[in-house]
Amino acid sequence: MFETFVTYWWQYLVLGICCYLFSNINYAIVFSHLFKKGDVRNYGSGNPGTTNMFRVYGLRLGALTFVCDSLKGVICSLVPKLIFNHLFGPSAAVTAGYIGGMCAVLGHVFPVFYGFRGGKGVAAVVGLTFVMQPFLALSLVVPCCAIILLTDRVSVTSLFLSVFMILWSWLTWHFGADMGLFYKTTDLFCTIIITVTFAMVIFAHRHNIVRLCTGKEKPTGLRKALRGKSDKIVK
Repeated sequence: MFETFVTYWWQYLVLGICCYLFSNINYAIVFSHLFKKGDVRNYGSGNPGTTNMFRVYGLRLGALTFVCDSLKGVICSLVPKLIFNHLFGPSAAVTAGYIGGMCAVLGHVFPVFYGFRGGKGVAAVVGLTFVMQPFLALSLVVPCCAIILLTDRVSVTSLFLSVFMILWSWLTWHFGADMGLFYKTTDLFCTIIITVTFAMVIFAHRHNIVRLCTGKEKPTGLRKALRGKSDKIVK
């Protein structure tokens, strides 16, 4: 697929720029201003993402933020995939889907509109994965939910998902495995794109990794929220 990229390089460049700028919209910041007349970056961990929205403003706004951030990955991979498939064929479409998704994560984690300080990209990669590898994504829902509930730390689940996807992509590419509905083999170029995309998520969690290693990572409080016992930090 690298040959496809070389052939349509300027179309991919335009695609990447559009997806990056589109994903600069930070819904945690938008919703905290819109619904709470505040800025989520001034509370909790200071991170403008789903987890901090949940901790600061509760389950509903946290879930809304997650859905909207996930749509970044969905839109930036699905729309280019459909357009490129119509114009240039299926090979170009797969590359477009992964490039669009990668740029969506890049725009979310390093948004130029917010001084390159954004969220951690988890929701965006979830949206990307559901578009590009839907059955594999569905098979990961239960394990990821189990990890969240057992550890009460979203960062652990995010790191698990990122490491798994990187290893899975390289192993299936190396062995040429075609696992039917759960995975369709990509070439080396797309495998590298997948690796870069999920590596950005891991990099965005670098401080969480330090806190996990030192035992200072705070629980999310999701289990209490599900039992209806969560405390509001900001009213």
